[in-house]
Amino acid sequence: MTQKPTVSYVFPVEPRQSDGGRSRAGRPTSAQAARLTERLRRAAVDTFLEHGYDGATMEAVARAAGVTKSTLYSRYPDKRTLFIAVSSWALTRQERDTRVLEPLPDDLAAALTLIARAILARSVDPDIVRLSRMAIAESPRFPEFAVSSQATTWSPRIQVIIDLLHARERVGDVTVPDVALAAEQFFAMVGAMPAWLAAYGIYRTPEAEDERLQHAVRLFLNGILTRGPARPPATAAAAAAANHPTVAEPGTARTAATAGPHVTSSTAATRPMRYQPLGRGGLYVSPLALGTGVLGDPHQGCDQRTATELVTRYLDAGGNLVDPTELRDADIHARAEEITGAALRGRRAQVVLATSAVAAPDPARHGSRNSRRHLRAACDASLRRLGTDHIDLYQIAVDDPATPLDETVEALDDLVRAGKVLYTGAAGIPAYRLMKALAASDRTGRARFVSLQAAYGPTARSVEREHLPLLAEEGLGFIGVTGAGPAPGSDPSGPGPGYPAIVRAVAARVGCTPTQLALAWQWARPVTAVRVDARNTVFLDEVLAATGLELPVEALAEIDQHTEPIGISGSGRPGRPTDGHPNRHPI
Repeated sequence: MTQKPTVSYVFPVEPRQSDGGRSRAGRPTSAQAARLTERLRRAAVDTFLEHGYDGATMEAVARAAGVTKSTLYSRYPDKRTLFIAVSSWALTRQERDTRVLEPLPDDLAAALTLIARAILARSVDPDIVRLSRMAIAESPRFPEFAVSSQATTWSPRIQVIIDLLHARERVGDVTVPDVALAAEQFFAMVGAMPAWLAAYGIYRTPEAEDERLQHAVRLFLNGILTRGPARPPATAAAAAAANHPTVAEPGTARTAATAGPHVTSSTAATRPMRYQPLGRGGLYVSPLALGTGVLGDPHQGCDQRTATELVTRYLDAGGNLVDPTELRDADIHARAEEITGAALRGRRAQVVLATSAVAAPDPARHGSRNSRRHLRAACDASLRRLGTDHIDLYQIAVDDPATPLDETVEALDDLVRAGKVLYTGAAGIPAYRLMKALAASDRTGRARFVSLQAAYGPTARSVEREHLPLLAEEGLGFIGVTGAGPAPGSDPSGPGPGYPAIVRAVAARVGCTPTQLALAWQWARPVTAVRVDARNTVFLDEVLAATGLELPVEALAEIDQHTEPIGISGSGRPGRPTDGHPNRHPI
């Protein structure tokens, strides 16, 4: 299916991390694999459009793409999986262009009109309409197709609207209680009726459509423009800052240079998040990562509605890294992935989605934890449960001495080249084994790890001995893991009795909770993101408020003095002992 350019605005696509073109003999490079994936997708869409779902065959798709059936089956095990993957891609894909992005007009009405015309063109595209109708028609027979058909309610242009409204809201031009909902409603106002008519073969004249489009823009503006006394005009610098996300330089420590008025949680919550690259790659993540693994616990988790509310609130606050990994139980991990996938429906494009390969239920039948067989099966299972065609960050959850590291590295690289995984990472692996894995990647030209996830906090600092220096040397990002929020039935706003007295005392002086202090302490160190598992919105609001908290250097020094393990800085000070396990949650 050929993409039909209709407007001058070009929507960006996250560049894939380059492997420098290196590849073992006889294996495609990442660029070649990406081109093959694109060719397979386009061939599959064209085949389904020409023959319908029942008339299309895997052999016909392979023939149209000019590949062997084994190549096609290595990526898509059956026709159902292929249709779900390519229909979601075709209905939501972003326009690709190598030109410089043209900025939206400064006038809000003109900017919305430009976006609306792109939405309208997409809504009445004959191929889009036919593919959507096919997915909806097949959904009674195959419930999984309903997910694909719902892709028509999401477009990358909705994210453009969200970014535009957030920027104008920060300078006071508009007042929107729920920006994401407003963006979806604007999208529906412009594109829903034309798409519905097109599904029945009815097309209005371009003049009539443009008249209705202009009316929709005026109606939308009438509901969101700020009313009341005139505001002072925003400066050019303020407008520029409002139109671009805040990006922190790698390794930037967020501390207050001098002790002064402390930032409370209420004021901290209004500050935008600062994004940092995860390692040396092109993947930018928010400082706060939302762990959703605890949501799958039948005793301490939550229902789907609460989970969706948690994820929505986190994304609306500017977070973008979501990880449903749960290492304690494979069944809880699987349930957490299902809940997370459902909660992200319609907002997948906004998320850096991470997950891990947990232990195989039966190693004798499924292979050991990091074997090629288990990693491939675990990845396919995660893709099905999450309802997506790719995972942004796929991590090995534990070290597996029974499997050669070369096999693990090759298996992960195969997933990257198949388009199922974009980046790979590790968790709970000793520093020397991590170094050996990186060396194996460099030696064989395979995809390298971009991150390490491990427990970290004022009371769990064992990773400072070997892991953090290694990450800095090799250019990997670090995702710290802290404990989950209060269990159901407990006081969600309690002081956290598990924290040592020094943390509670400093938190009281700074004017924040011990949890917020522990998070701010981590962000003042070489940490890219901190993963927090939240069971309820009260605890989530507490940790979100910490993203703008800057600790005085005196507070940092006082915490370090009482918690630094012996041998970290060479000071020889006695420190608080740690458990020594790099992946166990700190208190």
